[in-house]
Amino acid sequence: MGRYVIRRLAQAVVTVFGVMLVTFVLFRVIAGDVSSAYVNMKLGAEAKLAFNEKHNLDRPEILNFHRRLVLTDRSQGNFMFSVADSGASKAARALELHLAPYQPAPGRSSQRLTMAGRLVFNLSPTTPLAKMTDRKPLRAPANQSALLPFLVITLSDGTRLAINLVAVTTCGDLARAINGDPANQGRLVASISRWTPAKLFDSQFFWHLYENITFSGRSYATEQSILQTIAERGKFSLSITVPAMALGLFLAMVFACLVAYYRGGFIDQFTVFVTVLGMCIPYLAYMLLGQWIMFNIAPKFAAGLASPAAIYVPVAIAVVAGLGGSVRFYRVVILNEINKDYVRTARAKGVPLPAILFKHVLKNCMLPILTEVISEIPFLIMGALLLEKFFGVPGLGDLFLTSITSRDVPIITGLTYFTTILYVVSLLLTDILYAVFDPRIRLR
Repeated sequence: MGRYVIRRLAQAVVTVFGVMLVTFVLFRVIAGDVSSAYVNMKLGAEAKLAFNEKHNLDRPEILNFHRRLVLTDRSQGNFMFSVADSGASKAARALELHLAPYQPAPGRSSQRLTMAGRLVFNLSPTTPLAKMTDRKPLRAPANQSALLPFLVITLSDGTRLAINLVAVTTCGDLARAINGDPANQGRLVASISRWTPAKLFDSQFFWHLYENITFSGRSYATEQSILQTIAERGKFSLSITVPAMALGLFLAMVFACLVAYYRGGFIDQFTVFVTVLGMCIPYLAYMLLGQWIMFNIAPKFAAGLASPAAIYVPVAIAVVAGLGGSVRFYRVVILNEINKDYVRTARAKGVPLPAILFKHVLKNCMLPILTEVISEIPFLIMGALLLEKFFGVPGLGDLFLTSITSRDVPIITGLTYFTTILYVVSLLLTDILYAVFDPRIRLR
């Protein structure tokens, strides 16, 4: 069994990795820029850059072979280190220069103000300026083309550098123009950031993996981590799904055993008719009808959690809505056993009906029952999405739907990862229990 478990765990790793890859493509690559949903565009490009850098969205998508243009202010003063445009220039916006944390060289602890540009693939002194600016124009349209593009840099000691970009065509030209400016005199150093193999995985995809695996990803809206969110909201989801699952399983097994034992009789035919009718009614209809009844009987229990007893309404709806399908499934499973020789022998010996059904028949039906029950476990923590949304229960199901509409990607991918982990563990547990309940099965 040990080898089998190890092999299944290896398969689980591949499965989880595949799910994380799909969620990354769907919600980060195809979905495009999400900053517009959380950043006020009136605050300017700087606010968007700060949001992307905070959430590692400014990194390359898969692998990081990129570098930045870095401006290090060596002066000392009380002025704000900043970069601006002069006249009709658009150079500062095109280069996306922004304040960034300074990382001192090994052995040095001094802190200096630093400006960093956008990440550029294999940035070098020969890299064209157009690649550094993502081909954005450096100056205003044709009617103002006579105005030259100037980059105005204000150092912390108040020194202002006006860098003319007319003759600048490469990254090396820009660095030399800044370092060689007569007013500079070593106060500002323009350079290219160093690349090391450790930065290869400093990309959006690997940050996506790390944040989900460690549950350290934080909501764009609330700044809560995935772990905090699950701990805070999971209890509300479990308060619906666990009672609904337990009660639904018990009632389904009782009804299924009863109709299977009296197969072909009035009880069987009537129960099959009712269960099929229940399966044909939309889930939303059960919620509307249940809430309408509660509004007329006890309005305070119709929505929300103003009273703890209000949780029983969605639980009851979940049980009733799922009972038809469950009874039909378990009826078929039990019918495969009810007509076997050992059952007829037990009946001929006068064994009581409850003993036949619950001691002998159900024991031999455990494999399909286990499959059905354990496959529902991963979705217990996610809750009933529609029920939570409809009845105002602040569970994970409600949060998942809200996160999709608000494009809160860390919550979406974090909950998807958590559900995937529960699912693959449940499948492994199912296989192990197969061998426990059926001695003929060997896990190899």
